[in-house]
Amino acid sequence: MKRFLLFFISLFLLSHQASAEVSFITVSDESSYNEVEDFSNTYEINFNRHGEKNINKCQAVRLDEYWFLTAAHCVENACRDNCSFQARLIVGPNYEADMTVTHTPQSPKIFKHEKAKLDKRSSSYDLALLYFKPSETKVVYKDMSIRRALTEEQFLQRIPNESLYYKAVKGTNIPNLLIVNEKEGKELNRSISAISIWDGKREVLDAKDSLVYSPQQKLFFTKNFGIIKGISGSGVMTNTGELVAIVSAIGSVGIYNKKTKKYDPLSIVYLSAFDQEVVDFIHEHVGSFGYIEATPEYWGNLNAKQKELLNLLDTVNLGKK
Repeated sequence: MKRFLLFFISLFLLSHQASAEVSFITVSDESSYNEVEDFSNTYEINFNRHGEKNINKCQAVRLDEYWFLTAAHCVENACRDNCSFQARLIVGPNYEADMTVTHTPQSPKIFKHEKAKLDKRSSSYDLALLYFKPSETKVVYKDMSIRRALTEEQFLQRIPNESLYYKAVKGTNIPNLLIVNEKEGKELNRSISAISIWDGKREVLDAKDSLVYSPQQKLFFTKNFGIIKGISGSGVMTNTGELVAIVSAIGSVGIYNKKTKKYDPLSIVYLSAFDQEVVDFIHEHVGSFGYIEATPEYWGNLNAKQKELLNLLDTVNLGKK
């Protein structure tokens, strides 16, 4: 009997309608990359469909001054027709910069990948671009401690690490995307971490297990290391500074326990990877951007357990027999 057998595999898309702020960080030097202020390329994104009160919260990674990359399912329902969306840069406990723009069919600001597959089995190419057109974007700087609007000059004078956040406000603190064109399953030879900001509490989330790449699904997956609803669209960063994927979904499989003769649930995180089709998609809309191809030194071979789990996930998610 296989050790990895189906328990249940229902993907839960990770957008959320409660207050949450979570962004991903790079940890290439633990002494230098362990503070929220060190990482300013991931923003909280709020989507509001016109005529509705609910706000859909996700995250997005800034690609340049005007373009952000997020998860396609974040906009699937909230922005089918007319909607507004806002990017929030959180600076410490008191300051934030908000950018707001409106999307309509006549003046589109949201562009989903044409191969985005969003269902309960898979989330391949779960990617969308957000465009903050300069002439139509409203930018507001705030001091939340006194609930007062600031000018950009006042904002940059008051916040700590002015040069870093100036880069964030101007969209110049941009990571390179890691492009994956592997034809077989591999283990990524890099570590990743996340930083969670929830109700003012900040916690670094370190992935204890390696990322495994599925060329069939165009996804990475790993054991859940604290990922919860509300962080779809966050950028997954490697310890060497590359943006390797976008957070997409979570699911569960059952691992057979020989001692108890039962199946223990294992929570899995699914991450949308970047291949040549994603490069072409971004080029079409954004133009030039930074990326590098994952060369052989980025990869390791899968062990037996990883191969079996990869086969199970491919079988279930792709409907194979």
